Amino acid sequence: MKINNADKCWNDLMDEFFFCRSVREATEWSYRKVLNGFRKFVGGTLLPEDIRQQHVREWRREVLKNQKRSTHTWNNKVRHMRAIFSFASSSELLHLSCNPFEGMSVRQEKKRKKTLTRKQIKRILLVLEQFQEDEMNLKMHWKCAIRPAWYWIIVVNTLRFTGMRLNQLLHLRLRDVNPEERWIDLCSEGSKTHHEWRIPMVSHLVPGITRLMDEAVKRGATPDDYLFHYHRYALPVSEALSVSGPPEEQKVKGFFRRLSKECGFQVSAHRFRHTLASTLMAAPERNLYMVKTMLGHRNVSTTLEYVEMDLKGTARILEAELSKLTDDL
Repeated sequence: MKINNADKCWNDLMDEFFFCRSVREATEWSYRKVLNGFRKFVGGTLLPEDIRQQHVREWRREVLKNQKRSTHTWNNKVRHMRAIFSFASSSELLHLSCNPFEGMSVRQEKKRKKTLTRKQIKRILLVLEQFQEDEMNLKMHWKCAIRPAWYWIIVVNTLRFTGMRLNQLLHLRLRDVNPEERWIDLCSEGSKTHHEWRIPMVSHLVPGITRLMDEAVKRGATPDDYLFHYHRYALPVSEALSVSGPPEEQKVKGFFRRLSKECGFQVSAHRFRHTLASTLMAAPERNLYMVKTMLGHRNVSTTLEYVEMDLKGTARILEAELSKLTDDL
């Protein structure tokens, strides 16, 4: 495949960008994805120094108006591209009069956190239990995204009872989990905030985690191996012994796509996180510091976003106050 001059210039810029920065593989992937999307829109022959704010404005219209993406998505793209051009300018790789992505963010709308109701969680568990039964009765196709169902039930319960992010789940190693003492160490490797902390393991989670660890050891896992490695449990024991490397995020995404289809509503790892946070913050005995620590938030304002108005309680107060006004008329 022939590489044109523009491709070479962009590739050289990105190679230097990542060489001078210590970023995770997933972070590098996200930068390249945003850049590729931008280049696809403006045309593959434009050089980095050819980019002007007019190009960015047109891309913004495309993303927000035509693709109808959220302001959050757009601002995320802008942050990535602004960082690339700031680096290029400060490193004198490009001679720019201004960063074309400077001032291109938009006011971000604040939406309610997307959570799951009790009825929806019950539906999720019933669907998974049915798949588990079908699997035991050999009624499930071996290529089904919800196979092995027992494994995915443990995945769902882990996300549901801990509120950890998907990346943290996939980076858990056997040594990070202790069902006897009931704790889980969330490592910096999988943390969005690059720090590590310990969270409690509730009793409902202990049997599933214990089973998963026993199965992992039986299939050749060591304390340094990843606990939630799909292939370790989907493959026959003889093949699972050779499983190595980090787990694939795509397998989890495929599972949630199929689960969402079966349930009739959107299910994702982050919705379990939002649900746990909202539940904890709605409890009468809520402890702000506890929830902040549990979720790994660096700023308490992030935790406070999960505080929602008690509609029934507020309605009672409003009715009581309005009735006083009505009685005076």
